[in-house]
Amino acid sequence: MFRTRKIRSALILVALSVLVSACGFDSGGSGGGSESDFESTSVEFLVHTGPGGGSDIFARDLIEIMRQEEVISENWPVRNEEAGEGAGAMSYLAGQGDATDTISAMTTTWLTTPLTIEGAEITIDELTPIAGLIVEPEVMAVAADSPYKSLSDFVDAAKEAPGELVQAGGSTTEVGALNGASIAAEAGTDWQFLSFEEVGQRIAALLNGDADMMFGSASDFAAQVDAGKLKIIAAISPEPSPIFPDAPTAADEGFETTLVPQVRGIMGPPDIPEEALEYYQGVFERALETDGWKEYAERNGLVTELRLGDKWGDFLSQQNEVVKEALKGADL
Repeated sequence: MFRTRKIRSALILVALSVLVSACGFDSGGSGGGSESDFESTSVEFLVHTGPGGGSDIFARDLIEIMRQEEVISENWPVRNEEAGEGAGAMSYLAGQGDATDTISAMTTTWLTTPLTIEGAEITIDELTPIAGLIVEPEVMAVAADSPYKSLSDFVDAAKEAPGELVQAGGSTTEVGALNGASIAAEAGTDWQFLSFEEVGQRIAALLNGDADMMFGSASDFAAQVDAGKLKIIAAISPEPSPIFPDAPTAADEGFETTLVPQVRGIMGPPDIPEEALEYYQGVFERALETDGWKEYAERNGLVTELRLGDKWGDFLSQQNEVVKEALKGADL
């Protein structure tokens, strides 16, 4: 599915070395686990959400960890391209050609958007897979005084009042929205989806009673659960949540629908030079080996699954088929 990278000749490598150095890469950099001797001195880190969105928060946290752990020496400014449920960010990245100074965080939304949004012409096929970083198990949260004690409780209530209950979430193509639609389709009912850009706005909707439930990462809810304001009643993933292991999975409650996992990783422009690709792979490989990252992942219930280059591309190809199956099951 993705472009196959071939070993380049020594002559091409030398030529690219001169070109990339002239475009902002310095020799003797901290390439980490890669064999690249280049270091980017000015990196634009693209995200498809606005400030306060999930990808924005993740990117800024990751950059801060890498700076604290001295994996990178300079700050990487975040560029927010919010248009089109990820389509705008994908188009912007595709338009960078062979640039060495722009990379992007991506999530499963980059798979669902081209399949569900009219006019979303760019797909991940046209971009370069750099590194897969994590799988982020989602959980289901409700207000502490909610009458729902399980996913089944909520679904049964939705059957009694189709279209009346409300799920809070982010974009309409995020995994939470897709998994909610899949579960509703299997149960033969439906409920509303209330979209907010910022995670804090979604939590507020739950606390204020404007929404009845929300699917999200464990870190979205941990503080409010500790404060006794929210409770976790299900894991919306094939495996239990590392932070909330007692929450039953959808499968535990008898649901057979295909659930789409939230994955996060890094993509590059279509024709990013090999030296730049190796540099970024080395940076993220080093980052995920640091104590700072390991503590962050454990605290936020993240499952680290590093995949580089073609392995990341192959995984995304597999996930694209999972998304297609889930969309079909949800009649989307």
